[in-house]
Amino acid sequence: MKSATVFASMIGTIIEWYDVFIFGTGAYYISVELFPPTNPTVALLNTFLVFALGFLTRPLGAIVFGHFGDKIGRKEMLIITLTSSGIASGLVGVLPTYAQVGLLTVFLLVILRLILGFGLGGEWGGAVLLMVENTENKRGFWVSFVQSTVGIALILGSLVFLILSSFTSSSFMLSVGWRIPFLLSFILTIIGLLIRLRVEETKAFEKAKEENKILETPSKELFKRNWKEVLLGTLLAGSLGTIFYVGAILVPAVMESLKILPLQLGFLATLLMGLMDSIFVFVGGILSDKLGRKILLLISNVLGLILLYPSFYIPNDLVIVALIATYGIAHGLGYSPLAALISEIFPTNVRYSGSSSAYQFGNSFIGGPASYVSDFLGSVSYALYPIFAVIIILISIASLYKIKETKEVKIT
Repeated sequence: MKSATVFASMIGTIIEWYDVFIFGTGAYYISVELFPPTNPTVALLNTFLVFALGFLTRPLGAIVFGHFGDKIGRKEMLIITLTSSGIASGLVGVLPTYAQVGLLTVFLLVILRLILGFGLGGEWGGAVLLMVENTENKRGFWVSFVQSTVGIALILGSLVFLILSSFTSSSFMLSVGWRIPFLLSFILTIIGLLIRLRVEETKAFEKAKEENKILETPSKELFKRNWKEVLLGTLLAGSLGTIFYVGAILVPAVMESLKILPLQLGFLATLLMGLMDSIFVFVGGILSDKLGRKILLLISNVLGLILLYPSFYIPNDLVIVALIATYGIAHGLGYSPLAALISEIFPTNVRYSGSSSAYQFGNSFIGGPASYVSDFLGSVSYALYPIFAVIIILISIASLYKIKETKEVKIT
């Protein structure tokens, strides 16, 4: 595998996940500055709602970019996804406050999150295929580089906020400081484009072109012939997405709002979770090449299930930090096997469409809204905070029995 290909696959997903996580990490500041003044719980709920809205356009992005990625090529689509998402994220940093222009700020914020979601909808699938479709061996290991970008981006986002909040005043953070991480997206996007423009098309796609296997309407064929694979992939992706967002977004936000976890300690906790995730995606990827994708996904889901109730019922800040970090282990163990599996279950001529759709459907309709749905349930009764995640994980575990092992499947 060429190092340029590895970096090209990673850089875009680092930038786009960074854009997602700085919104979640800075949820408190955004809720105060860009939304109507109200009680902290309602303001945080509004922020989570906008965060969830960004997932609505992911499925559309997956279908559109997947369709043309299967028809025209992976590289061209990845240039577009990176550019659109990077600009949308950077512009959040220059939005006026609610006090300045009222509901117009909320409207503009929603539009930018929808654009970001559209780009991210096509980014992940294409980046994974740069790895999967360029090698026949150790695909679990190679996709780990792409999957590690979630943890890396979480580290970057948390680190930026941790540094800013540690060395500046609370008033500075509320007025200007929270905007800086978003403005950095412009610089990261330029760097990403310079790297990605040098990448080559994948071997598997070039082979499909030579053999005249490119379809006229890939997305139509996908849902006609491979809808079962899309459904199973959606359930598996949704479960891991739920585990991740509960650990990275919901638990820190709830504990911070209850004054159990100080803001700076919350940033540190998500930073540690990102570190654990970045390490364990490689552990999970390597083990899945030896043991299979399914067993690692099972372990990942069971560990996530075990973490849920202690996260909401042990009111100790250091224990909460440790639990949040452990969510990174649970998610990381299954994240690379997931990427490999939902790429391997589709043929080359619908692989971009199929893997992108399964992954984004799972994250858009299940994982992404998990924080909002769980926070809403928790506002009804504190005991209901973990229930959504419990149900989703149990369904995912059951779906593993319906899918075939794929680690020996031939791609190129």
